[in-house]
Amino acid sequence: MSLNFAFRQIQATDALKNHITKRVEKFRKFVTYPIDIYVRLSLEKMYHCVEISLTAEHRTLVAVAKTKDLYESIDLACKKVESQLKKERERKKGHGSAHTIARPAALRLASDIPAAIPHREKKRKQA
Repeated sequence: MSLNFAFRQIQATDALKNHITKRVEKFRKFVTYPIDIYVRLSLEKMYHCVEISLTAEHRTLVAVAKTKDLYESIDLACKKVESQLKKERERKKGHGSAHTIARPAALRLASDIPAAIPHREKKRKQA
């Protein structure tokens, strides 16, 4: 994992770099492949703007956050990237299609055999 910083009109301090590094380390639990992270911190009038750009496996995820507090902007942008990574991971898993049956005719063929699909049984009981 490579991490690059860019500071625009903001002093680059070790405390900021450590905070960003600590927040970005959490991305490792979502991906196993190498990622490149580019963090841009800037000051626009009264607002602190943080842009996190993450590139991995030919995909680019971008999150932008603007608040009056710099640390709050960093945390908000990291949360946005984390949610994008979670969504990408679920999409790769194909979790939604794992519990469905490919053909509806297959249900009629084996109607006397109990289903081995736990989620489908829960839906039937609720309805």
